[in-house]
Amino acid sequence: MRRLLLFSLLLTSAAASAQTPQPRDLVLNEIAYDPPPAQGSSNEWVEVFNRSSESFDLGDFSFADAASTVELPNNAGVLAPGDYAVLVNDADLFAQFYPGVPFVEVDGFPALNNTGDTLTLLFGGTVIDEVPYDDGWGGEDASLERIDPDGPSDSAANWATTTDPDGGTPGAPNSVFAPDTDPPTLDGATALSATEVEVRFSEPLDPGTAGDAGNYSLDGGIGAPASVTVAPDGDASRVLLLLGGPLVPNTTYTLTVSGVADLAGNVLESAQTSLFFGQGARPDAGDVVVNEILYNEPSGTSPGEYVELFNRTDDVFDLSEFTLSDAAGTVPVSDAPAFLGPGAYAVLVESGAAFAAVFPGVPFVEPPSWRAFNDGGDAVVLAHESGVTVDSLFYDDSWGGQDRSLERKDPDGPSGFAVNWATTTAPVGTPGALNTQFMEDRDGPSAVAVAVAEGGSTLLVRFDEPLDASTVSAGAFAVTTEAGEPTASVLSATYEGDDPPTVRLALDAPLAAGTYRLVPSDVADLLGNVTAGDPFVFAFAPDVTAPSLAVAFALDPLTVEVAFSEPVTDTAADPAAYRIDNGIGRPEAVAFPLAGDSTRASLTLASPLDERVLYTLTVTGIADPDGNVLEEATAPLFIGAGDVPAPGDLVLNEILFDPVGGSDGEYVELFNRTDRLFLLNELVLTDDAAEPGDPISPVPVVVPPNGYAVVVADRDSFAVRFPEAPPPVVAAEDFPGLNNGGDTLTLLYSGTVLDEVTYDPNWHRVELEDATGVALERIDPAGPSSAASNWSSSLDPRGGTPGQPNSVFVQPGEPPAETGLTVDSPFDPDGGQSTAIRFTLETDAALIRVRIFDGAGRLVRRLEEGDFVGQTGTVLWDGRGEDGRRLRIGPYVVLLEAVNVEGGTTEAHRAVVVLARQF
Repeated sequence: MRRLLLFSLLLTSAAASAQTPQPRDLVLNEIAYDPPPAQGSSNEWVEVFNRSSESFDLGDFSFADAASTVELPNNAGVLAPGDYAVLVNDADLFAQFYPGVPFVEVDGFPALNNTGDTLTLLFGGTVIDEVPYDDGWGGEDASLERIDPDGPSDSAANWATTTDPDGGTPGAPNSVFAPDTDPPTLDGATALSATEVEVRFSEPLDPGTAGDAGNYSLDGGIGAPASVTVAPDGDASRVLLLLGGPLVPNTTYTLTVSGVADLAGNVLESAQTSLFFGQGARPDAGDVVVNEILYNEPSGTSPGEYVELFNRTDDVFDLSEFTLSDAAGTVPVSDAPAFLGPGAYAVLVESGAAFAAVFPGVPFVEPPSWRAFNDGGDAVVLAHESGVTVDSLFYDDSWGGQDRSLERKDPDGPSGFAVNWATTTAPVGTPGALNTQFMEDRDGPSAVAVAVAEGGSTLLVRFDEPLDASTVSAGAFAVTTEAGEPTASVLSATYEGDDPPTVRLALDAPLAAGTYRLVPSDVADLLGNVTAGDPFVFAFAPDVTAPSLAVAFALDPLTVEVAFSEPVTDTAADPAAYRIDNGIGRPEAVAFPLAGDSTRASLTLASPLDERVLYTLTVTGIADPDGNVLEEATAPLFIGAGDVPAPGDLVLNEILFDPVGGSDGEYVELFNRTDRLFLLNELVLTDDAAEPGDPISPVPVVVPPNGYAVVVADRDSFAVRFPEAPPPVVAAEDFPGLNNGGDTLTLLYSGTVLDEVTYDPNWHRVELEDATGVALERIDPAGPSSAASNWSSSLDPRGGTPGQPNSVFVQPGEPPAETGLTVDSPFDPDGGQSTAIRFTLETDAALIRVRIFDGAGRLVRRLEEGDFVGQTGTVLWDGRGEDGRRLRIGPYVVLLEAVNVEGGTTEAHRAVVVLARQF
């Protein structure tokens, strides 16, 4: 039986309310499309609010979603001015969770979609109110409340999730109620033709004031429009002006608007905006610059990502002729004419609604689609349809911009250098206005790094910004000892370009080991600012390390390419330096250097490689320019299709996420646990499994059976720290930035997860005060990937063991054949050992708890707390207590307790383990 429970005021005689409602007399004021889980999904309801001065019989109305329409009950009652009616789906549930709140139960109540729906209140065939909500508006596990009943129904900015602890406020004022007391703002105007101008406002307008031609005036002799069309195409925040006279081509006008009100009656007293009629100019590089970027949105209320452009010229440009790109794709800036005038800003936004809610009144352009910018770093490229790259940069998070925008300091300064960018000092950013960090570049370029090459006879000097090449000369640089005494003279200076800004200095004599000062003078940047002549101190130690063989791979059966860890001499051009086993022998010819790169050589073989045969390439006698010789090195070589790996066949075995000297030294080691062959060009390593990116290698580098592959961010930086790492060492095409605070790394094959590690810096040994430069090593390749107990700090003096067995280890072994425990004992934690507690249970599956007790029976470590396992398995213990510190030598008791989750039976097993110390 339908039950009706209504306000007493709703029971007013229907004869007293024979009124015909106008649109928006009644509005949908609150929507429970996704009730709190405790209430049940069928407790959906919608609140109607009467914002008029008339009463209306609810029985004359109907209610609809996108799929169906239902009539409200004939005896639903009358809704008086300023009162609420709650339409419900399930009377019992609603009364249970909102006792005492009047409601109307509606037969056939439409199912409200959680991802979005369009709800409509109708009177006959007339739409009285309509709300096209989606889950981005709010309302997850709680009601979606209207902020202002007089505000727009179709704007996300006028809706929010209830803050009421009961999950909604049916029949009462909304918890987020905030009447609109602000007048509309003038967002901009566009000339659609010589006689038509579209004007955009921040919110829907009162049709009476918006349609009054006397409220608009154009300068340049145009004056008031001949007529005004309100809400063209149904958008009540826009008007279309039909002018009495034509606009003059390629002319900028000022439009003045006054006396226009919003739906709440708030009046815009007066505002102005400029508009351009004509064709946008064709830009040159640098005419429009990227001036501000919000790529890392604030954790609180967010306007969405945005990019601000600034016009540095006296020309007008049409943004519909531009594109915006990140490192992964390109989108048009605008699908309609949008003109950017001289000295003006344009703010390109991800979400117009979200942006307007945070920055009301700030004009913006919402591109038809958006490329999300990466928090760790990304490209930002502005291009014109003529093919001109107007501006471009590649930021990273070291530039700033966390939870606030990244601002350009000087629009005339370089785009692609951190020195010209800083985090805004505003709460979020300054879109459409002068940057808080604005400061004209008046400083000369500064040297930021010096690399010594060619045995000490060449200096590569890197600057913090691009240079005026005409100011680079030998006389502009002096090299002295640390005490300021003259040393080698500069014979020549060559500017090698802006990526990065580098000057090559040739010295008249090689430097000896020691510390030096480089003093640049009269070197200018592109704005004419001259270096201050401050000395840059650098140290030089002659290279005494031989080059290493980094990688080798077969491009086809007769072509093999090799790469070394550093530039090498013409010794790499000698075919006698190379030999391949299995009957292949020496190459027929060697191309070196390859494409001008003296770290690479290409071998042409006399006999072809057979498919799916693992070969070994041996390299001997390769020297670097300092005379250090690689006596012998080997690398695996393979051609053909690789094997298909299964999860666990390849594992992440070692991670250096915080190297000395910066992120270029990061690496991840893979370990092949099988006797099969896998190829790196078929694998993806990522820290974003939703958008995994490119394969590790573009070429078929093999991971040999039971062998390693090292994936590095930068091969040169890696080689400085680990010059003797065995191949393959591959610089990934798309190396994931490793977060020092922890991250999730995923290894994929054709979308299948082979291994995944969520590492944490707390996995390092507790006695390490500073773990910078120390890798995390996996203890047991067969053990759990993301268990802290299966990882520890490398004990190798170099800080890691890339390409080699880890310095921390667990002794091999099998679970006991009979029910019980076996434990590797004694073991030495100080020597990097962990003990393996291997078990065999009576049941096929169980929940286990493993604890360690000292000789006095005191609990010293919890290893497992209710983990679900199979009949056999292994638990690792690193000899440390609950606080992560080493325990004393001596005997300890392992207690494993298991519960059969089906039968409820329990079993317990004990074993003794001895902590020892090697002497």
